[in-house]
Amino acid sequence: MTRAGRVVIVAFMLMAGSALQAQTQLVIVSGLGGEPKYSRLFSELSVALADAAQQRAGLSDSAITWLGETNPAGSRWYRGASRRENIERVLGRLAERPDGNEQLVLVLIGHGSGEGQDTRISLPGADLTAADFARLLAAFGTRRVAFMNLTSASGDMLSLLAAPQRVVLTATKSAFERNESQFGRFFVDAFAKDGADTDKDGRVSLQEAFQYADAETKRFYETEGRLATEHAQMADANQLARRFFLSSGAVATAGPGSDTRLAALYAERSTLDEQIEVLKKRKMQMSADAYERELEQVLLSLAITSREIRRLERGT
Repeated sequence: MTRAGRVVIVAFMLMAGSALQAQTQLVIVSGLGGEPKYSRLFSELSVALADAAQQRAGLSDSAITWLGETNPAGSRWYRGASRRENIERVLGRLAERPDGNEQLVLVLIGHGSGEGQDTRISLPGADLTAADFARLLAAFGTRRVAFMNLTSASGDMLSLLAAPQRVVLTATKSAFERNESQFGRFFVDAFAKDGADTDKDGRVSLQEAFQYADAETKRFYETEGRLATEHAQMADANQLARRFFLSSGAVATAGPGSDTRLAALYAERSTLDEQIEVLKKRKMQMSADAYERELEQVLLSLAITSREIRRLERGT
């Protein structure tokens, strides 16, 4: 066994069982239905996602914001109408919070239209376009952001919103796929139901959710004997999606004054993860000894950081 192989085993043993996710703020925006059946569907999907985020991923009520056309079910996550000014206010407020180790997951559910910078989600009142979202998300700087556009005709937003610390997903590959999207409900199912957790670690990453929803969407069209009118896509330059979860770090049991330390450790672990990905890309340009030496250093740092996180989370 190589030196790097031995270090991988040690690092895995030290990290096993720890919850290492960043603190998540989930913002769900469901747009204008146009017809009662769509208004009802968009609300149901929003509530199902919020419920899964709390029941399965452990997010608190305060970490979940749903802005929708209406609140027919009296959901406790509803924070107001999905009007342009409310969305801008919520995202602006979150962008102003201290960075710490907080990440944003923004999910759009509804009807989409337009092309290029004018690609939009249909809202009560004035719509928000791709250009608007680019402006709003720029305020989050280098913070990790997941932008999940589950609307029809959403495809053009992908290239316009892609960024290094950002995962961008659209339900279609272009603005011309305008029919009702099935992908959105399967994406919500990935978090609300069993089946998407392919690595059986008890969590569903954005990568797993995308793969599950994509496969189920294809199955839907095949079963119905219909030509597929949507093709989901994802931009993930730094391979964040496979380690991007809805779940938040477990800080509730940590000792007094440890939250700040945990936030720093979560950020450190994220940086180390990214260093490993960069190193993998450089492997073919390095000698075997140099690659294993650098990998060993990063993996050992990762193992030590993970062990300290686990200690603080347990309050010991």
